[in-house]
Amino acid sequence: MAAFGPTAPEERIDSLDILRGFALCGILWANLPEGGGPAPLDAIADWMEAFLVRGKFYTIFTFVFGVSFSLQFARATKQGRSHVTYYLRRLFFLFLIGVCHCVFVWDGDILTYYALFGAYLVAVHRMPQKATLALALGVYSVVLMCNEVRFTQRIAQETGAVEASRIDPARLRERRQRMDAEEAQQYATISYKQLVHNRWNGLRESLGRGWTYFPDGSFVLFLLGLWAGRHGFFQDSRSHVRFLRRIVLWGLPMGLAIYFGGMIHRGVFDAGRITWLGGSAFRAAGSIGQLAQGLAYVAAILLLLQSECWRPRLAPLRWAGRMALTNYLMQSLVFTVAAYGYGLGLYSKLTGSVRLLYAVVFFAAQVCLSRWWLARFRFGPAEWLWRSLTYGKLQPGRACLPRHL
Repeated sequence: MAAFGPTAPEERIDSLDILRGFALCGILWANLPEGGGPAPLDAIADWMEAFLVRGKFYTIFTFVFGVSFSLQFARATKQGRSHVTYYLRRLFFLFLIGVCHCVFVWDGDILTYYALFGAYLVAVHRMPQKATLALALGVYSVVLMCNEVRFTQRIAQETGAVEASRIDPARLRERRQRMDAEEAQQYATISYKQLVHNRWNGLRESLGRGWTYFPDGSFVLFLLGLWAGRHGFFQDSRSHVRFLRRIVLWGLPMGLAIYFGGMIHRGVFDAGRITWLGGSAFRAAGSIGQLAQGLAYVAAILLLLQSECWRPRLAPLRWAGRMALTNYLMQSLVFTVAAYGYGLGLYSKLTGSVRLLYAVVFFAAQVCLSRWWLARFRFGPAEWLWRSLTYGKLQPGRACLPRHL
């Protein structure tokens, strides 16, 4: 029996790598610090980011994680091997990479939570398809309720209200503006040493809270990805065209409608003309809209990849997607150094239009760099390290396995 090892390049599914690359582009744009900007062009760029990107590309990235999990288990089963030990070891080292990323680079890390909630998939990966969907729906319902409780508690604490129903919208708005200004000032002046200290304490506090380990929206997307991967959407998307079209036709209009509904909610809530219960309904609808729109993007990409016209246009994204971990870490490293005071201090200058320009230019450079690297090596640097730790031995070659594409 052949030794169990990393997926060979020729065995990779291009649509998954393309989706990872597509998601990385949106995540970069959404994660860039918001420095304001009064110009109309800045307002348009901010609106585009809020409507088209925010929350949706995180949905894609997380969903693909679940799909990859299902394919890894299927591959191990085909080889007659148990995948559980390998998968848990893989998640353990992803968690360590995430901790280092969170503490030393950027505290907006998602890798630690991917590792924590990804471990729950081991317990449910043999569930029937209908049971997997039912579990996803049940967990999502609980997640929405828990998110609202935490949101209410946090906002009440910020404004000093004893009860959620007594929260003053004007006071809340003033508080948030002051916090944004304080954050910008802090990032412009704080030392790197102090930032690391703050991040470490924040991570310890977060991991010490019990609810941190309760499955959140990430786990729901993992379950949906697990279901989709086992259903064969990525191995044979042509057989699921009708279903994919339905997701696009339902998901995109739903996301659009809920986004504008959220704008209306924000206006009337700030004016004090809506109850807290009404606000809760709008917030829950917003979460559902982000999920629907993100999955509609996935379906749209799979449909476009069946077109002779669009396939070559989307194909370059696969280079960035094959080095997703490296590119994600690179984005954090470059733009924290660019934005914060211990680096170039550009935080306040990242207006809406500038953020969009930086995101497009930098991601295009990442695609080119990824293609250059993968023409010479089998893995990206971070992927090579992760796989070497997971398998308990250095992967072939001194650094990476040379493999001309």
